[in-house]
Amino acid sequence: MTSISHHLDEVILLDYHRGRLNAGQTLLVETHLEMCPHCRMSLRLFDAIGASMLDEVLPVDMSDDALELALARIERPEEAPEPRVAPELPAYLKGIELPESVRAAAFKPRYWGAPGVWMAHLDAPKDGRGLTYLMYVKGGMQMPVHDHQGLEMTLVLSGCFSDDRGAYHPGDCVSCDEGDHHSPLIASDDCLCLIAANAPIAPKTLLGKLLQPFARI
Repeated sequence: MTSISHHLDEVILLDYHRGRLNAGQTLLVETHLEMCPHCRMSLRLFDAIGASMLDEVLPVDMSDDALELALARIERPEEAPEPRVAPELPAYLKGIELPESVRAAAFKPRYWGAPGVWMAHLDAPKDGRGLTYLMYVKGGMQMPVHDHQGLEMTLVLSGCFSDDRGAYHPGDCVSCDEGDHHSPLIASDDCLCLIAANAPIAPKTLLGKLLQPFARI
């Protein structure tokens, strides 16, 4: 069922907390957390619950040389970590105000799926049928009606779009699943979204089916 709370589902947040999301879903959640104080508080609650549960864990006997091993590791010179070099921001994203998580991610070259619509996929290993990509749509356009073949999370980075369930602004996240048909309408300003989907969309119109091979989503 489509979520119109504009926040991440608690199950998704819990899976993120446990490290069970794929690379694309992780990027989307981290980006949303940058933009949403409400969900950051929910995540801190999971941390607090986890810490309280540790207090109830039964103690475990340590080996006789545990202290010596720990001291040896402390005294061992630390190796300097390799500096992490952020990928150069693609030309098509320059000039757009973006969250740090998106700026630090690597995206493939963009391609045009239709007039006024471009996509750029995350440069990450393929994960089954999953897709993670940026999608830019020119203001005033309406997307063809489509269904979903699995969970799809859409995070608005800039601009605004709406469907029959509400309007979505920067930082809002809408989750759709199989059986959720919608036809997003872009507001007057251009819209840029980050999308993490478990499977490609299922177009319900002839135009959508004709465009899907070009859109590759």
